[in-house]
Amino acid sequence: MVKRHLEIILFLVVLGCQKHADVPLVESKQNVDYINPFICTSDDHGQTDVSASVPFGMVKPGPDTNPIAHSGYDYMAKEIIGFSNTRFSGVGCRGVGGNLRVLPLVISEQDSTSKKLRFKKESETASAGYYKVDLNNGVTTELTGIRQVAFHKYTFPESENSGISIDLASSFVGHVSEEHQISKGIVSGKVTSINVCKKGKYTFYYALALNKGDIGISNDSSTVSFQFKTKKDEEVVLRVALSSVSKANASYNLIQSLNFDFETVKNASKKQWNDLLDVVNVETKNDSLKTMFYTHLYHATQSPFIINDDNGEVRGSDNKLYNSKTPTYHGWSIWDTFRTKLPLFSLVYPERYQDMLLSLKRLYKQGKPDWATETEPFLTIRTEHSIVMLLDAYRKGILPFDLNEVYDELKEEAKHLPFKSPDNVLESSYDLWALSEISEILGKDVDAEFYRARAFEYKTTWENKFMNMDENSDVMHGDGLYEGTLWQYRWFVPFDMQGIQTMTGGKDEFENQLDYFFDNELFNIGNQPDIQVPYLYNYTNSPWKTQQLVDKLLNKVTNNWYGTHEKFEAPIVKKIFTATPNGYIKEMDDDAGTMSSWYVWSTIGLYPVFPGSTQLALTVPQFDKITIKTKDKPLEIITNGRTPNTIYIQKVTWNGAEINSSIIDFNLISKGGVLQFELTDMPNTLWGKQN
Repeated sequence: MVKRHLEIILFLVVLGCQKHADVPLVESKQNVDYINPFICTSDDHGQTDVSASVPFGMVKPGPDTNPIAHSGYDYMAKEIIGFSNTRFSGVGCRGVGGNLRVLPLVISEQDSTSKKLRFKKESETASAGYYKVDLNNGVTTELTGIRQVAFHKYTFPESENSGISIDLASSFVGHVSEEHQISKGIVSGKVTSINVCKKGKYTFYYALALNKGDIGISNDSSTVSFQFKTKKDEEVVLRVALSSVSKANASYNLIQSLNFDFETVKNASKKQWNDLLDVVNVETKNDSLKTMFYTHLYHATQSPFIINDDNGEVRGSDNKLYNSKTPTYHGWSIWDTFRTKLPLFSLVYPERYQDMLLSLKRLYKQGKPDWATETEPFLTIRTEHSIVMLLDAYRKGILPFDLNEVYDELKEEAKHLPFKSPDNVLESSYDLWALSEISEILGKDVDAEFYRARAFEYKTTWENKFMNMDENSDVMHGDGLYEGTLWQYRWFVPFDMQGIQTMTGGKDEFENQLDYFFDNELFNIGNQPDIQVPYLYNYTNSPWKTQQLVDKLLNKVTNNWYGTHEKFEAPIVKKIFTATPNGYIKEMDDDAGTMSSWYVWSTIGLYPVFPGSTQLALTVPQFDKITIKTKDKPLEIITNGRTPNTIYIQKVTWNGAEINSSIIDFNLISKGGVLQFELTDMPNTLWGKQN
């Protein structure tokens, strides 16, 4: 058995034993109580969801609305088409998941068997690990879950003809096939669906059971129905268990879940979320700011998913069976998350992150492609820039295996890096640079020289395409670019900051061009290619401009001209981050927690501008005090003199010693200590120049 999962089961059993004890409860607001799952769920303003999950959980039961959104739910919708059990928070294209959609029915002579139900918006409730809504057919739906089992509780009105319908062929992107069998009241089988952006397929196994009713199969054989009579306020519980391995394992997961009732699971889920969030404690009198912080941290920890069964069995991307002594994570979106989320995990959840890195190592051994295979064991997207993340983890001292163990696979990956467009050149050169550093670490000097020379060939493309910008440089997808403009991509050479400064004419001219970029509103906060650029002033003689700009992005109304694929005819004028359902600007997908993590980093006053190194850029924290639990002693980030107007750094100290650099080392602060900021309302043009 996997130790961590045994601990979860034991905790649930203990909680179930304690729930009837006459122990007085002390009501106090915990970090988990600041989570608002409705933030970023409206229309195309984040594409997050209100599913009832546990941290990094495999099942995510939640409502699917009409119109349907990337993760199934649109806050503005007035109809629900059912409650599916899988989804991937915040991803682009048309999302992914939506499997095993459940619809509670109350049928009378006047009613039709509509697949859409209206719901009472004022009844809708969502919190960490729990969702509830009242439907217009008189049924109240409540959802919760553990890692591999979703719990649906439906409270029915009195009816002679109640039922539950389960669509075994539902999918947000596209259904491929399903199999099922019925035995002793359990429906079990497997589902194959199309993955994100129609790249590859995923297959998982399921088992489900209801505590009431007779089972029937529709004429098309893809819908399972349970029919029964109900008394007023009668509760019916459906359990839906998943496995990446087999129907037998899914059935075992289902049977094990019978030990726990709905309320026990709901309370345990909340406890898991609170334990996860308690790693970071923020202090402020602004409750809205705390809501934003903990909700974004919550969004960041929705994925990747832990997909192994409790006995360690798991299916790989190559469709082979494996057994792992550590949790296996799946559901990657590294092209997005290597910029912010994975570096965040390296600071706040290093032990979990090590398990993710071991999972990535296993993925390399299975023949890791850039996008999903045809035989994925669960939802996933893409894995580019994992070479950078392995280097990043090594330099932070948290890589849990020898780089030699995957070196041949890294070299093979390097052979297939794309160089078709200017952005391909910059991104692939970053990977080649990282591989050259890994080669040097392993003492493979010839390889190191070869990969470094190839990486620095980016300069030819940079000088030809990114040096002299004109009116064509502000065209989305210009020159074959992926989701950006030449202006937005030109800064993406973090491994050679001095090189692009030299090519632009020196540090001062580099700063002038940054000024032009932001003054002319060419920056796109809504997508990944340039989200590090506000922090590049930390590599100039004016770090105070980063402080001013980040404050503007976090706290002020701004003009935003860009979506994911186009420049708008007129700018979107609003605060970028708000504690509302339209919590981001339009078309700003959260992208598996990438943008949430940008917010978390920026509000604690740090930013990983250069993954693959241990450099963190400094800016002004948004809280009076931040305490991050580390292995040895807490990291305390204290801000003195914070007001809406004191947005600049006057002085920074580390354990009492003054530092005059706008860059601080991850390996220094990750061991714990006191990082203290003194603020001022005027730019300190002398601070931070000595990088």
